Amino acid sequence: MFDTFIAMLMSLAAVLSGAGSTAAVPDQADRHYANQTPYGDPASSRVRTPPAGYELTFIETVGRHGARTLTSSAGERRALDVWEAARRSGDLTDLGAGFGPDVREFQRSERTIGYGSLTSVGVQEWEGIGRRTAELYGDFLDRSSVDGDSVQLRTTPVQRTIDSAQAMGTALEKGAPGLDVRPPESDAARLLITNGVTTAGSRAIADVLARPRIAATAQHLLQRMYAPDYVATLDDPVEAALDVYLLYCTAPGMVEDTDVTFADYVAPADAAVLEEASDARIFYSYGPGVAGQDSSYAGARPLLADFLDALDDRLAGGSTAAVFRLAHGETTMPFAALMRLPGSDEQAPAGTPFSYATNPWRGRIAGGLATNIEWTVFRSRSGQALVTVRHNEKPVRLADRCRESVPYFYRPAELRRCLG
Repeated sequence: MFDTFIAMLMSLAAVLSGAGSTAAVPDQADRHYANQTPYGDPASSRVRTPPAGYELTFIETVGRHGARTLTSSAGERRALDVWEAARRSGDLTDLGAGFGPDVREFQRSERTIGYGSLTSVGVQEWEGIGRRTAELYGDFLDRSSVDGDSVQLRTTPVQRTIDSAQAMGTALEKGAPGLDVRPPESDAARLLITNGVTTAGSRAIADVLARPRIAATAQHLLQRMYAPDYVATLDDPVEAALDVYLLYCTAPGMVEDTDVTFADYVAPADAAVLEEASDARIFYSYGPGVAGQDSSYAGARPLLADFLDALDDRLAGGSTAAVFRLAHGETTMPFAALMRLPGSDEQAPAGTPFSYATNPWRGRIAGGLATNIEWTVFRSRSGQALVTVRHNEKPVRLADRCRESVPYFYRPAELRRCLG
């Protein structure tokens, strides 16, 4: 029984006693990869023990696909155009001379994999999540399969989400041999969320990119690669620097597919500043956005309704034991804001643009590669249900307006009230 399984977990005191303290995602904050931060493959993840008498009855998640190549070669082409013009005019530094060849080598690997496609690291990320899910919940999943219940994988139509789901499903079946995972089904209506930036948000993004600190950082990055007089001729040095930074952020997710890292071209201090600029863009497009406005995250409302409806259906006797949704950062970021997950929901006041100094939101937490949000549902013999939430495999407590039944656990009706 699941109670026995939980008792075994309780013996792992180091895991359970600190369940709210440390995320399972490796801390790569000092690398400053923004929302392209790789998830990693921790050996285990953390759970909360339900009150006595409650057994696991339902699991549902949504997660971003794993590491991928660039979705488009547009930024690479712009960066190469800047480099080629400097090469022709004799304005490359010794460091900058290697950039063009590195980009072309990087592109060869991307073309082999396919632009926007899952990398070897991306497959491993979701295999790891599937493995840890099976380790934690395998008894329940096996029993559900014996009972004739289904385990669903839902994705967007984009191939990298399908490949991520298949990687997870393969690991689930390996870890829970009695499990029969259905092939992925497309759910574009709820999992594809469009840019919700407002006029005020666009103005704030422009203000962030115009900050003197960001302009100075762009100059520093570019002048390590190109002669200062040449950099002075560029129409938009900040965008040129961000094109280089994006390559730097994408490379860690391709570490098993290419030796090119771009780390030589982006100093750690420069990466720290450009990460904030990159995060500002997605903060206003898919994150908490401007105070008093909700369009940056309102697109996640159909997904939240689906979470609640799937939970209700299971409690009403439905035969779906688990729903694992694979989507995009543009899905997990607004969903995290809508759910008011810790560090994911604080808006920026109008007229005071987003900054790390005043806001805890970080793209690597809310929308990094393979980021995930899990609801685990337990039910008592009397039919009472409790839901606990994990963000990136770490148990979290929701905003204060959501009232806990016991620490870390919420009644379904309370979630519908406080998140609706």
